[in-house]
Amino acid sequence: MTARNLLLVKGLVALLLVWGVAWGLMRWAGAARPTPEKVKAFVAEHDLSTIEDPEERKRIIGELATLLNGLEPSEVRELEENAERDPRRDFFRDLSPEEQFYFLERRVGRAFQQMMQSFNEMEREERKKIVERSLKRMQEERGGPGRLEEADPEIADKITQAGLKAYYEDANAETKLDLAPLLEEMQRSMSMMRGK
Repeated sequence: MTARNLLLVKGLVALLLVWGVAWGLMRWAGAARPTPEKVKAFVAEHDLSTIEDPEERKRIIGELATLLNGLEPSEVRELEENAERDPRRDFFRDLSPEEQFYFLERRVGRAFQQMMQSFNEMEREERKKIVERSLKRMQEERGGPGRLEEADPEIADKITQAGLKAYYEDANAETKLDLAPLLEEMQRSMSMMRGK
């Protein structure tokens, strides 16, 4: 074998190795990425009604929030709409009010409380614009009203009148869980308004 041929063979082997490693990493990354099925499995494996240790409960709640944060918006909608029963609902019902707040803080972001306060300090008309704009965007993405609006058609008026914090505190566990996508959209709307 000539030196040139040997060099070509070595180059081809190196190229195959690089492609093999890249393919392996892509498969690994795909397997590590959260999916609606992984969320369902996680909830099924971690029945909070059987766990009393506060630190263990907090760890599990944080892990679920991280899994949900890794989903695409369409995958969250799939989880909400296509599951015979959304697995997050039973999970969320087993949380204390403090744990629910912790979950939403992890799900929506650490700026959750600050966003609620900023929203409550706004003029009523400004609040209404943000809520209506956020609900409209969500409807456009979903192709219609979501579960939150179906359960409470006057949600925009109630949040505008009472303020986000009061509405959140008075809401039941089901509504609090449904609020997460709205809160995320409201954060985006408020950020856009500040950027103007």
